[in-house]
Amino acid sequence: MRRIAAPFVVVLVACLVPLASGQDKTVNVGWVYASVPKPGMIKQLEDGRKKHMEFHRKQNDSWEWDVWQIETGEGTGNYLAGTFGHSWADLDAWEEKMGAADTADGSVNLTPYLASQTASIWEVLPDSSHMQMPMEKTPPKMAEVNHFLLKPGSEQDFNDAIKKINDAIVKANWGVYYTWYALQDGGEGPHYVLLLNMKGWADLAEPNPSFGAMLEKAVGKHDAEALQHAFDSSVKREWTETIRYRPDLSYVPAGK
Repeated sequence: MRRIAAPFVVVLVACLVPLASGQDKTVNVGWVYASVPKPGMIKQLEDGRKKHMEFHRKQNDSWEWDVWQIETGEGTGNYLAGTFGHSWADLDAWEEKMGAADTADGSVNLTPYLASQTASIWEVLPDSSHMQMPMEKTPPKMAEVNHFLLKPGSEQDFNDAIKKINDAIVKANWGVYYTWYALQDGGEGPHYVLLLNMKGWADLAEPNPSFGAMLEKAVGKHDAEALQHAFDSSVKREWTETIRYRPDLSYVPAGK
């Protein structure tokens, strides 16, 4: 991880507003839709997205839907839309109330301009995340999204490592804020995402102290090396992308 773990590799899919620290940990899942526009139809898709968010407003949808545009990586120019802070039962309740109408509106305002769209469900991992407090009212301007596809059978070691690393970061009061997500449905796995808040491109620079120096000071050289090894040996493949929040394409319910 470049900023979270310089000796490692850099680590949604989407940085959608995560749970605030201390919030009910049963409320921790959300939908993410990855959308690829048809060539030459970006304006039409964005106009359609605005109309679709107006549909959510008129329906008094209680869920927040945040939209991000991918600015680096293989998905450059594509969009991520999603919603978090829900329980599994919430997903069923929303589908029963909004699902049919949402699909119908999307088929008019979005589908004609999409080359493809993929839906997935992700779980927030609050015990491994360092979320800024007090909880920000809006998503960050940008975010670095770091994907990790794990080796079969390595999830426990990986989860133990990221939890211990997070404990060390909290202990050291290291000023980097991030959220971990785990894919629950809708893709190859085990797939984890580490999303780091960004104010701008300068945030890609390595912080001072570096991750390695911070970790060694917090847990000692021997344990720091052991954590790095456990992390590295669990990962089969990793890739990164940077996303930018698009408030003009997003929907926030009244009162939020």
